[in-house]
Parts: sequence; C-alpha cells; structure tokens
Amino acid sequence: MKTELSKIRSELEDALLYDDTFTSSAGKLNEATALIREALFKIKSNISEDGFESQNDEIEFFKLFKPAILALKIGLIYRYNLKLNEPVGTSETILKYYESEIKSIQSFFRINSFHYQYYKNNLTNMDTDYFLRNAGPLDLPTEDINDLDPNFSTPMSLLFAKFKGYESIQQFSLNQIALACAEPTKKTPGDSLKWTGDSINVVELAYGLYLTGQLNNGNASLNQIVRWLEENLQVKIGVVQRRFTEIGRRKRLSQTKYIDQMKENIQEKIDQGNS
Repeated sequence: MKTELSKIRSELEDALLYDDTFTSSAGKLNEATALIREALFKIKSNISEDGFESQNDEIEFFKLFKPAILALKIGLIYRYNLKLNEPVGTSETILKYYESEIKSIQSFFRINSFHYQYYKNNLTNMDTDYFLRNAGPLDLPTEDINDLDPNFSTPMSLLFAKFKGYESIQQFSLNQIALACAEPTKKTPGDSLKWTGDSINVVELAYGLYLTGQLNNGNASLNQIVRWLEENLQVKIGVVQRRFTEIGRRKRLSQTKYIDQMKENIQEKIDQGNS
C-alpha cells in the first residue's frame, strides 16, 4: 500500500509543481483544491480497502503523510487570501502587512505551544494517543483538532497539517518582506547579460538550483526559478517540464551533459592552479 500512496502523493505534487499560479485566481485555486480532494479520496479508498500493516504504519500515515497533503491545501488557500488582500501602497505598507501576518501565525503556534513543540522536536512518546484512530480523548485538549471522519482522522493529524501549512506561509511572508525591502537596481547597457548557449542547458541549471534548494532557503518553486532565469538571461525556455523530458531522452550523450561539462571545466581549472 505504501507504494500506491507514494505514487498518488507524487502525482499530486507534480501536478501542483507543473503550474505554480494556483493562487493567482479563484478559478486556479479551485483547480488545485480539486486535485488535492481527488488525491485524498484515492488515499482514503486505499486505506479503507487495505488498512495498515502495522500500528507504526498507521502512526506514520497520520503523523506525516496525511498532514503533508492537507498542508498543501492550507498553504494554497492561505497564500491566495494573503495576495488577494495585499494592500496597494508603499513598500513600508506591504512590509507591515506581512509582518502582521507573521505575528498572527506565531500567535497560533504559542496558543498550541505544547503540541507545536512536540511537532518541532519530532517527539514520539505520545504517538499512540495522537495518531491512532482508536485513541481516546486527549488529556491536554486543544482547539479544532478533529477531521469529520473518525475512520480517516486522528486527534492530532489536522493540527499537524496546520503547523506544516502555517510554517510554509510564514516563509512565504518572509520572502514577500524581502522583496518589499529590496532596493531596485538601476541597470546600465553594459550590465545586460544574454544567454547565448543552448536553452536546454538552462533547463539543467534550473532543475539543479531547484532540486538542491539554492534559492529562498529551498522555497522557490521550479517555475519561479525558470521565470527568473528567463527574465535575467533573456532566454525563452517554454514549458520546463516538457523540456526536461528532452534531457531524459538523451541516449548517446550524458543526460546531464551541460552540468557534466561544467564539472569537467572547473576540475580542469583547479588542476591547472590559479593561473
């Protein structure tokens, strides 16, 4: 069952990654939430049919797997509303708006501080009370912790999803603050750089930056990185996922030809010394 669940999750994440504009309009947001709802339905059906092989598998599902899926929905809806209500004004106005949002999120973490510390420190001593469906009432109550379906929820799975989702919103808000604080740079004609190599090489570069988490503490999406490269290097990539399949189809050459070439040239330079 784990393999099937991982496949469903992977397909969902790929679909959301393919188009990161889901928070740009209500229509787009509805598309994204529909994808998540469909994935959850498939996951629930799998669990209803196959169950869990062990107690540890059930705990892992409700502690890590399901909260990660729900956090995607929480994050999408939250970001949509943040951008929808973002004030029109100076950088200082936008700065205060997102700082206020961060304070609100931190207040939520403080209200639920006992369980948030359990989440942050990856503790396990209460897992059988928190993440098994037949667990009884909690000794330490907290607000809004239950899903509607007792066969597909546990006392803490939704709260853990909120922790994960709100952390992503906190990072998103920090990124918006950084953008608001950034000083615009004036470019001179001599500053302009243009990519003159093969555009497929930019695809390798984009995936390398994305998969190694080099930008925005690993929170920059693949499409954000591609747009940034296109804008700053004056190159057109097109649909990056389709271009990536071109890399996968390489047979005679290395599938990472450009990055391999970079590695060889850098190593050659190192071998030659600093001259």
